[in-house]
Amino acid sequence: MNRRSLKQRLLRTRIALKQTLTRILDINRKRKALNNLVEYEEHSAKLEDELRVLNQLASNQASLVRKYEHDLALIEA
Repeated sequence: MNRRSLKQRLLRTRIALKQTLTRILDINRKRKALNNLVEYEEHSAKLEDELRVLNQLASNQASLVRKYEHDLALIEA
């Protein structure tokens, strides 16, 4: 993979990771607000499932970012 395409992939992955983390933080804010509501149980399970998926996605994206940064460092060295 050439340097330019590697940089583009790195940037796209970083943007996606930032968006995923923003969604995770939004869900955590919703959970905090739901603690006071009566319908907490039914909404909580749905948010937990979504949070689990987003956490796994963020983990995969973070490992891709580390891989692309490593590969880019090797190309530039």
